[in-house]
Amino acid sequence: MKVKLMVGALLVSHLSLFAQQSQPGNLEKTSQSNTGEHQTLLELVLPELGTNKEPQKVKNSSFNAFLDSRYENYTKVKGSETTDSRFRLQQSRVYVKANYQDKFSFSMRYRLNESVASNALEFAYLEYNPNEHWTLSIGKQFIAWGSMEFSYNGSDQYMYTNMLGSMDLFAPGASIAYKTSGQSFKLQGISAGTQYVDLKYKDKAYGGLFLWEGNLFNNHLQTRYGYGLMQHNSNRYYNWVTLGNRVSVDKWMMELDWMYGYRNVKDAQLDLIQHKENTTYVKDNTTTMTLRYKFNKVSPFVKAMYNYRDDLDANIAYAQKGIMGAIEYYPFEEKLFKDLRLFAVYSYIDYDYKKVQQKPKDNDEHQLYIGVRWMIPLF
Repeated sequence: MKVKLMVGALLVSHLSLFAQQSQPGNLEKTSQSNTGEHQTLLELVLPELGTNKEPQKVKNSSFNAFLDSRYENYTKVKGSETTDSRFRLQQSRVYVKANYQDKFSFSMRYRLNESVASNALEFAYLEYNPNEHWTLSIGKQFIAWGSMEFSYNGSDQYMYTNMLGSMDLFAPGASIAYKTSGQSFKLQGISAGTQYVDLKYKDKAYGGLFLWEGNLFNNHLQTRYGYGLMQHNSNRYYNWVTLGNRVSVDKWMMELDWMYGYRNVKDAQLDLIQHKENTTYVKDNTTTMTLRYKFNKVSPFVKAMYNYRDDLDANIAYAQKGIMGAIEYYPFEEKLFKDLRLFAVYSYIDYDYKKVQQKPKDNDEHQLYIGVRWMIPLF
């Protein structure tokens, strides 16, 4: 018993140091059960805190923490050369969410395997719900991009578009949202990041975003339509349109995204064409489609994408065409491990260089992922 208590105390003290989405709305509130089933890892370590005791709780309040990780064997082949092949911890994060009487909530996610300390804290924000329709939020939060791809936890994505792979996903700011009849409308103001701001205007530029999350036709159609306006300097702004649709019928699900906009970015493919490294002003135009089927414990799916990136400074461009096939297996039904999955993924990405006199050598990519992904409730 003393050993168990010591292990539990160490676990709690460790989590107090590292406070750290699955797909929005996809994290269920964990609570102790009368069924004898362990709900959290802490209950598993300390059974006396588990199923046989009724906890004292504040009405409509909760505190939950999750360990969010992905471990895999990853191989990349470019042209005819294997450029990467290794076991890796692709992601490991702690996610904490607290709710007080359905009025105030706090969310925080901390990346445990981030080498740059300033990037480790992904988000930390407060929300206030004055009533069932309105939500006010302040802190470092998700940027209110549209599209379905941006709605997922990054650990649930295997083949990224040019956007998800390099866009700013979190920023300090504030937002106000109105919810009614399955619809949500959000207005957000943020401090614009370096991808949009003139160096002479650094630390004094803002961005504004609008996001409509719709739920239509008895949950068969969901939408995430977003528009963003990012300040570059005193008289120039960058525009972004991000549109996403999800259609669900029985065990089938299809998603279709379109994203279009401008920013400043460093791109290895553009550097390859220009034979120099720099940050360039680009226009991105991306379309993706995903088709998923789920039966029993298995979920196969395919994803196709088309990226077109135009370097507006150098007048060069490239198209990126990708196709991916994946299968996920969920071996457990118990609540504690229900989000644990095994996966195997293969993707192929073709690069087509435009507006260049001499194209680089074959730079197409084959990627293979085999691993395990888990989102385990700690307490």
